[in-house]
Amino acid sequence: MLTINTNTSQLFMQRQLTDVSNGLATTFSRLSSGMRINAAKDDAAGLQISNRLTSQVNGLVVAQRNANDAISIAQTAEGALDESTNILFRLRDLSLQASNGSLSASDRETLNEEASQLKAELNRINETTSFADNKVFDTKANTAAFDKVERDILTTLQSGLLAESESIIEDQFGLIGDGATFKINLENIDGASGVLASVSYVGAGINLVMNIDLGDFSTSGSDKITQLKSTILHEMTHAVMANNMNLSANPTWFAEGSAEAIRGADDRLKADIASLGVPAIKSGLNAIFSNNSAPTGTTAEVASVYSGGYIAMRYLESQFGSGGIKNMMSTLAGGGTFDAAISAASSGTLANASAFQSQLMAGTVFEDFITSDMNLTNIDNGAFGGLDAANGPERAETIVGGFSGKTTANFLTTYVSGDDDNANDFDPATNYAASGLKELRLENYKVEISGNGSKQTEFQVGANDNETINMALGGFSTIVLGINDIDLTNNSQASTTAIDDALRYLDDQRSGLGAFMNRIEHTMSNLSNIHENVSASRSRIQDTDFAIETANLTKYQIQQQAITAMMSQSTVQTQLVLQLLG
Repeated sequence: MLTINTNTSQLFMQRQLTDVSNGLATTFSRLSSGMRINAAKDDAAGLQISNRLTSQVNGLVVAQRNANDAISIAQTAEGALDESTNILFRLRDLSLQASNGSLSASDRETLNEEASQLKAELNRINETTSFADNKVFDTKANTAAFDKVERDILTTLQSGLLAESESIIEDQFGLIGDGATFKINLENIDGASGVLASVSYVGAGINLVMNIDLGDFSTSGSDKITQLKSTILHEMTHAVMANNMNLSANPTWFAEGSAEAIRGADDRLKADIASLGVPAIKSGLNAIFSNNSAPTGTTAEVASVYSGGYIAMRYLESQFGSGGIKNMMSTLAGGGTFDAAISAASSGTLANASAFQSQLMAGTVFEDFITSDMNLTNIDNGAFGGLDAANGPERAETIVGGFSGKTTANFLTTYVSGDDDNANDFDPATNYAASGLKELRLENYKVEISGNGSKQTEFQVGANDNETINMALGGFSTIVLGINDIDLTNNSQASTTAIDDALRYLDDQRSGLGAFMNRIEHTMSNLSNIHENVSASRSRIQDTDFAIETANLTKYQIQQQAITAMMSQSTVQTQLVLQLLG
C-alpha cells in the first residue's frame, strides 16, 4: 500500500518563518521608534514604570516653566518696591528739609505739595503693578485698626516724654522711679471720651502698668498730642508715686490732685467751675476728704476728686512751699501715714488731715485761694513750681516734650505691648514683641506695620499635587505705610519718624521677596537635576539598544532568507516524489 505523509518539514519551516517575521517586525519597530517598549507585550512591567516616569518628566517641565513665572513676578514686584523705596527716600529728604527753621510757612507748603504728589505715586504703583493682568500687591487700603494711633503715641513717647516727666516729678516731689519694671499698654479700652489712661499696680513698684486708651487718641493733631503729653505726665505721677509708696492707702483726692498739680489742670478747673460752680466743687471735696475709693463717675464727684484735689494740693504748696510738699512725699515713701505726711508738710502746724480739711474749708478760704492765687486766664497751666503760686517759670500745656535733649529716666526697664485684649499682652510671642528698653527712652522700639490680608500667590513647582511655594506680598499704600496724613507744614518731625517706619516695612518686604527669589532659584536648580535623572532612568528602561537591534535585524534577515530557500527546496522534493508515482 502506497501512502503520502504530511510535509512536516514544510510546516516546521513555515512556523520558523513566522517567528522570524515577528522578530523582524519587533526589531523594525524598535529601530524606527528608538524605543525598546512600543507595546505592552514588549515589557508589561517596564511599560508601567516608563509611563509613570514620562508623566513625572512632563510635570517637571511644566514645573520649571511655573518657577520661571514665579521669578518673573518676583522681579516685577522687586522693581516696584525699589522705586517705592526711592520715593520714601525723597519723602524723608523733604521732611528733614521742612524741619529746618530757615524755611517759611509758604516754603513748607511747597515741600508738602511735592510730598502729596509722591504719596499719590506710591498709591498708584501699589494699585497698578501687575503681571499678565493679575495684581501683584495687596491693594486693600486698610491697615490694622490702631496701627497709626500706636505709631503716633510711640512717636510721642520716643521724644523723651517719659524721662522729662520723671525729671519734673523728681524736681517737685523728690520721688524717683528707680528699680521698677514699668510696662506701657496701648489698648482700646473704652473708646473715645472715656478713660484716657490709667496706672495699675499691686504694691510699691510691683506690676506697674500704664494703660493708654487708643480710642481717645485715634485722631491726630497738635491738640491731641498736647492732650497725650498732659495725660502721660499725669499718669507718670501715679506711676512714680506708686513706685515709692502704698498709694492706694491714701485719699483719692490726694492721688489725683498730685497728678493734676504736676501736669497742670487750670484748663480742667476752669471748665468745671464754668459748668458746676465753685460751691459744688468745694462741697464735693469736703465730702470725700477721707474717701480712698475711685470716683463713681458722676460729673460732680469726678470734678471734686480731680479739680478739688488739684486745688487742695495747690493750696498746700502755697502754704508750706515746695519743701513742705517734698517732706509730705518723703514721709509717705518711708511708710508714714497720711496724717503724718500732712504734719510733716506743715512742719507740725497741722496735726493731721482733718486739721488741713478744717483750714481749707473754713469760711471763704477755698474760694479766696482760687480768686487770689490761681490765675485761670493766662497760658500758665498751673503745674507745681509754676507762676501762679510758686513764682516759678511759666508752665504751659507744652510743659513736656520741648527739651532739646533726652534726660535720663529712673525706671530701669519698660515694655510696650499692642492691642490684643489679652492677658498675655507683654508675652514676647504675643502681638507686639515686648522690647526691653533702658531708661524709658524707647529708642529701639520699632512700630510694626502690617497690611491686612497680604496677597498670597501660590506657585506649582513640582510634578505632583500640593508641591507648591507661596509668595506673600503686602500692600504699600500710604494708609498701610502710615504716611497718608503726614504734614510737612506743621509736623515734619513726626513725619520723619513715620517715614522711617514705612522704610522699615518696605525693607522687610524686599528682604522677604529676596529670600523667596533665592528659594525659587534653588527650586529651579533642583527641578533641573530631578528632570535630568528621571529622564535618564526612563531612557534606560524605555530606549532601544541600537547595536543589539541592528544585529538582530541582520540575524532575522539572514534567517528569513534561509528559511525561504529551504521551503522552496522542500516543495520541489515533494513534487519529484509525486512525479515518480505518476
